[in-house]
Amino acid sequence: MRQARCLFAITAVLLILASAGCITDQGTDGTVHTPPAATPAPVPNAIEIAPAEILGMNRVVVSTGADALQRVRESHIGSIENIEDLAIIHYYGEGEGFLTLWTTLYKNETLASYETEKMVIGIRKFGGDWASTLEEITIDGRIVYRIAPNNMPQYFWVDGVWVFYITPHDLTPEEVARIIRAIP
Repeated sequence: MRQARCLFAITAVLLILASAGCITDQGTDGTVHTPPAATPAPVPNAIEIAPAEILGMNRVVVSTGADALQRVRESHIGSIENIEDLAIIHYYGEGEGFLTLWTTLYKNETLASYETEKMVIGIRKFGGDWASTLEEITIDGRIVYRIAPNNMPQYFWVDGVWVFYITPHDLTPEEVARIIRAIP
């Protein structure tokens, strides 16, 4: 009998709290209050992700969007797919070196990784000094691919939903490592 009264009391309290809107998302005036939707952090575009300056060299945007995608397609043999945004950027400074950076945004991390692996496979299939110079290095915990066709070192890596590709001109390996660290 005592358990039944206790259960009745708990049920009565819960009903009172629910009708007052304390337990549900319904207010005392009968309106239902939905919690605000979690807003995902905005993803920067392909220009914004690139630092404004690297090693004292200033960013100069060469091409973005559809134009950049067309330029990339013209210089590649394999298919270029799943791209959300793309920018081609040069960095110039007072010194003799300069840098070309491609920033490529994919819809998700899986696609970014897949497209990076597809590039590695394509380089191996292409052969020549592209394939023979392909190596995997680690810089600050990132897996970075290095190739040096015609003795022109190039580097690319995936970072979340982004794939970055750089061609450093007249820069030392130490400067290249600093550049890779500077790109998010």
